[in-house]
Amino acid sequence: MKKIFSPIYIICLFFLFSCGTTKPVVTQEPVYEPEEPEKNEEIPAAANDDEYLRSVNDIEVTKETFTEDKTEIMHIISNLADIMADHDYDSWVKYMDDESVKYWSNPQNLKKASKMLPVQGLRMNNLHDYFTYVFIPSRQGREVDEIRYISKDNVKAVQVSSDTDIIYYYFTKINDKWLVHIPPLAS
Repeated sequence: MKKIFSPIYIICLFFLFSCGTTKPVVTQEPVYEPEEPEKNEEIPAAANDDEYLRSVNDIEVTKETFTEDKTEIMHIISNLADIMADHDYDSWVKYMDDESVKYWSNPQNLKKASKMLPVQGLRMNNLHDYFTYVFIPSRQGREVDEIRYISKDNVKAVQVSSDTDIIYYYFTKINDKWLVHIPPLAS
């Protein structure tokens, strides 16, 4: 006659064997390990040689300087994206070079630029209008991939395209600080 084990009997056997001998748990005092400082997440991945060569062209800039400049410029662009989203004119002006502020505050230059706007009849009267009607619409939501040196102290921030680079920003370095430069209108 066959013996059939009931499910309860099988479960009891399982617990009996699984609970056999256990090793005693040894606790140790926690060891203090200092936390490593957080790494700056905004630092771009190390530039490959192709990007570096495209960016510096024939200008004598070390790879280290290139990486530092790109990191700083990309950080500024990120800040500008927040400023544009908030339409924060006062913060925006702090990122501008004096030459651009002076040029784009001139009513004659704004009048010429107003004629070039896609909205006919819209007139810019001051730098705030330029920020609202030109700067924000032409850059908001755009992606900048790389920088291109014009000189050691002048850089273009571009979106890489298969045919050509799309320029969204010009930067100039003044007193070791990168500032946005808005080129004057072509004569």
